[in-house]
Amino acid sequence: MDPIALTLGQKFELEKRTRDITAITDVQQLQALTKDLLLAWQQEIARSRAAVEDALG
Repeated sequence: MDPIALTLGQKFELEKRTRDITAITDVQQLQALTKDLLLAWQQEIARSRAAVEDALG
């Protein structure tokens, strides 16, 4: 399976957020961000699964 290509806008957003994360020195702030990202990732998986189920009928 070919990887999903990111748009140019997504690439810029990724670079910006990567720099923001690199700048974090507070461990608690980094932990909170990580938890938020894990939640967003799982929500995206759930949305993708629901979209496939809807498409299949």
